[in-house]
Amino acid sequence: LLSGGAPHTSGPVLMAGLELLAQLDTRHALQAFRGPQLHLFAGLDGLVPAEAAGELLALLPDVEIGLIEQASHAFLLEDPHGVAGAIQAFLHESGDD
Repeated sequence: LLSGGAPHTSGPVLMAGLELLAQLDTRHALQAFRGPQLHLFAGLDGLVPAEAAGELLALLPDVEIGLIEQASHAFLLEDPHGVAGAIQAFLHESGDD
């Protein structure tokens, strides 16, 4: 986990954010979007485990799933090159490069 550059946020503020996230349901919006979708998961993510990809694929069988193996929920900061590579490969496969 990143700790040196992470902002310091109080426990109640973090809990309020998690409660808000628990109430969000983006399934309809994801199903309504007709373009190609790439959903990246992190192998060490304690908040959104990579196993959630199975449920996503059950809901949206045509999406692309990627895994940033040795990263946690902050995978964008932990492995920016891995994320960029996954996005680049997805765009190349989609013909949008």
